[in-house]
Amino acid sequence: MKNNSVEAKKAQFMVENAMEDITNATRKVLMDYICKMYYVPLAKVIAYLEIDDFEADGLLEYLEPETRTMIIKCAKNFKKHEKCVISEVEHIISTSGINLDDDYQIIKENLLRTGQSFAELSVDKFRSKTPVFQKQLNECIFNFEDLPLLDDRAIQKILRETDTIELSKALKGSPTEVQNKIFRNMSKRAATMLKEDMDFMGPVRDIDVKTAQADIVKIVFRLEEMGEIVIARDTVGKLID
Repeated sequence: MKNNSVEAKKAQFMVENAMEDITNATRKVLMDYICKMYYVPLAKVIAYLEIDDFEADGLLEYLEPETRTMIIKCAKNFKKHEKCVISEVEHIISTSGINLDDDYQIIKENLLRTGQSFAELSVDKFRSKTPVFQKQLNECIFNFEDLPLLDDRAIQKILRETDTIELSKALKGSPTEVQNKIFRNMSKRAATMLKEDMDFMGPVRDIDVKTAQADIVKIVFRLEEMGEIVIARDTVGKLID
């Protein structure tokens, strides 16, 4: 598939719109949150003071400058990508009731069709602009079933970081292609022992399988962050060539 094809451009348009929807929706929720945080307390104070609408309007318009200054000054002590900031925003978003699943599904289905250059640039931009949704974005770029897309060297590094029991759980019910990719990158003895562990383990709860798979994907992204392996570039490149 060529990057300048009609399909690629359509995919680019859909991905850009989905990412923009997510960013705008996040901003709206946070702006609404700021307003609502003060709405009820201020309403109670106005009621207590028994001031009329004119006085109330003036009070809100000329809110204590020192308070505004203090908040702005405090905000400068934080950075957008700090863990404590992202954690706070995640809490706000998660309790807002907002649902962006459709947008992430659009990204997942179209990102690899946009072309390698576009995909890399759009992902980097989105990660910078909307860092609060990195887990969802990572799942769009790569999930456990995508392991066969990595080269053998990357798989071997991942296996060195992975607990055998967790690997056994993760492989239960996984596609044959994934299992074969893992077994091929192990010694015959190790592969045989892993298969025996899987058989001896018996049925495993779906939630335990998903948790084990998620833990392995975390290892994948940690190794990518360390520069040990490459995910997006190789994965996208192989699927759009």
